[in-house]
Amino acid sequence: MTKIVQLSDCHLFKDKNKVGYNNINPYQSLQLLLDKVEQLNPDGVLVTGDISGDDSEQSYQHFLTLMAQFNLSNKFKVIAGNHDQSNAFNKLLANLDLANSQPWQIHNWFLHGIDTRYQDTLGRVSDKDLGNLKNNLQNSPNNFHLIACHHHPLASGGWMDKHQWLNRDDFVNAVTTLPQVKLVVYGHIHHDSQHKILECDFHSSPSTCWQFASQADFAISEEMPGFKLYHLHNNGSFDSTTFRLQQEQFK
Repeated sequence: MTKIVQLSDCHLFKDKNKVGYNNINPYQSLQLLLDKVEQLNPDGVLVTGDISGDDSEQSYQHFLTLMAQFNLSNKFKVIAGNHDQSNAFNKLLANLDLANSQPWQIHNWFLHGIDTRYQDTLGRVSDKDLGNLKNNLQNSPNNFHLIACHHHPLASGGWMDKHQWLNRDDFVNAVTTLPQVKLVVYGHIHHDSQHKILECDFHSSPSTCWQFASQADFAISEEMPGFKLYHLHNNGSFDSTTFRLQQEQFK
């Protein structure tokens, strides 16, 4: 069995004391969540984008410091989000970017990353990247595959669909026709969700800071910061658990 944690949408700031929606400090909430992640002792951690909230070099330094503090420095890979557009991301995290490297093999599972950054908050996957992904998937038909991305490949049913992945149908059609692809994980919508198309499951993760409400107009949910834990089994099945902070942890 392979144990994978998904963190997403950390939105760290240059100023570690700065708060955002619902008066949540993203540095503090990530720190509290990483304490739980360390206790779980995962085989790997996937960070699915928007590590920074202001694209500052200091925000990425804060992230790396926290990962080291909780003994996770050698266990994680990242995917860039729409907020991760600066040279600072490339300078500090390019060597950990799963979208620009070979698939990450843990036991009999292969973990892939794909870069969906396009224009501002909109997403798109290039024909080249999609072609490379399909080749990697087809080259290992007897293994099980997880794909990590930032933008949501399925409609969220709320206001975040204005910040969509423009050619997401190309991606969905490609991965759902390959039975070895068992799971797609993503962020961007700051909301925990689960869907299934054919034999492929699609899961989004809570944000490690503020949560978005899935409704027509912009709104923040009162749900607490969280992350997802996946147990990837040797037969290609998996199960997931969502962990969230409790309100009293912020007092």
